[in-house]
Amino acid sequence: MKFTRTYKVRSSEINPQYLLKEHFIGMYFQECFAEYAASVELAAYDLSKRGLTWLTSASCVEFLSDMPFWRDEVEVAAWVCKASSARLFVGFCALSGGREIAGGCATHLIADIDTHKPQPLGEIAARFGPPCGDTVAISGLGKIEPFDNGCCADIGVSQTTQFVRFDDLDFNMHLNNVKYIPRALESVPFEYRLGHKLAKYRIRYEREARMGDEITSRCTRRGNCFTHLLIRESDGAELGVMESVWK
Repeated sequence: MKFTRTYKVRSSEINPQYLLKEHFIGMYFQECFAEYAASVELAAYDLSKRGLTWLTSASCVEFLSDMPFWRDEVEVAAWVCKASSARLFVGFCALSGGREIAGGCATHLIADIDTHKPQPLGEIAARFGPPCGDTVAISGLGKIEPFDNGCCADIGVSQTTQFVRFDDLDFNMHLNNVKYIPRALESVPFEYRLGHKLAKYRIRYEREARMGDEITSRCTRRGNCFTHLLIRESDGAELGVMESVWK
């Protein structure tokens, strides 16, 4: 089953050219899956009654054509590609004006609401219906090369530091997973971003961040590929690793 919803590009989501900023596609994908889960009574508030919650462990997005213009409609589809004993692999695509503008995949887990220890999916996966069999999107969730601190890169380490604010928090009171992407991209040099477009990214979420955490975003570049690392300053914990490709 493919679940679809249509969203309209808002003025708070656009760049100086009035086009949707790329990282908002990941937010549309998250929203579509959340609505999909709610439609089968598996929204976060449904799971909380059972002492459970949703977690996301990885995601990837590839941008296939130009981003839509302000007020354009974006049709997003979400479907279960595959379900294992503990992971739900969800594929996505986004279309606007008859064009496929992006596709991707995310890996979701069910976890204990207090300990965040992953739990067996059990009957939860069946609530979404049988997997669609379209597993192409899963291939984008491949291995991300370890961060090398710039020793083998075209440029050294570029970095910036930010704090987690209240409006960054999700229903688990942690930094929302879609907020990791713009934080990781923030360390890409400004001049480079002005002259390039994001072509794709993939991210693996390692740990959660909480209100007030100071997070350093570091990146290194080889050609048009950046490797990113998000680190919590208080204990040096790695919160997430990401790879971005530009054109």
